[in-house]
Amino acid sequence: MKKFIYTVCILILSAAVQASECVDYLSELYSCQYDTPVKIKSKLEVIDKYEQKIGNEYVSSIVYGQADLKIKHRKKMRVSYICLLKSCTEKPMWGYIIPR
Repeated sequence: MKKFIYTVCILILSAAVQASECVDYLSELYSCQYDTPVKIKSKLEVIDKYEQKIGNEYVSSIVYGQADLKIKHRKKMRVSYICLLKSCTEKPMWGYIIPR
């Protein structure tokens, strides 16, 4: 039973690393778009294995979730986000934020 619990903990921690990369990627992407720092704090996220090709790119996982988005001099708002991860590097290749 202990081995099972340790395995689950390791899997959860490895998933959290990928998801934080998505939030960092989206923060950088939207900071460039708005020309001001954008902070995104994830509240709930899910990682689904996809393992298929979209166009010419092979996508390993889809990360989606809910977060708080804060743009300088604006009110904090709740958003949903989605991000596609590349298969070879597990780095985000595309992401989008949806206001709620």
